[in-house]
Amino acid sequence: MAEPRKVQRHWNTELTEAAPEQRIGTPRPGHGTIYVHLSGAGERERHTVWAATWEDPFDQPGENGEVAGIATREGSREEVLAWVRSQPAVTLLLAHPDEGWIPLPANDDDVVLHEPEHRIKRRPRPGDPDGPTAS
Repeated sequence: MAEPRKVQRHWNTELTEAAPEQRIGTPRPGHGTIYVHLSGAGERERHTVWAATWEDPFDQPGENGEVAGIATREGSREEVLAWVRSQPAVTLLLAHPDEGWIPLPANDDDVVLHEPEHRIKRRPRPGDPDGPTAS
């Protein structure tokens, strides 16, 4: 067995200080972008949740020092699209697997989100509804 050796570490003091707190507020009507995407698309999730995030970066800090306004919504396709359509954001974007962020179609029937590749091609595991059974 090898003997442990002493490792001396040198830390850069500039990197050990915490970043200043950044306050987040509410998006302003007529500003910002709403991004519509899928949430819960990780390996362990068994279902996909629709999500939208409204991001409004402020040019100047708000009354209480807010640097941006952020609002989010998760739920069914219908719930998320209804929320998105009711918000007064300037830009509405939809996640597209090949083209990145594209304008959200005006008609909800044309709004399609695709499962990420790693979700589609994941091999079934024991315990998955369509996976192999444990022996």
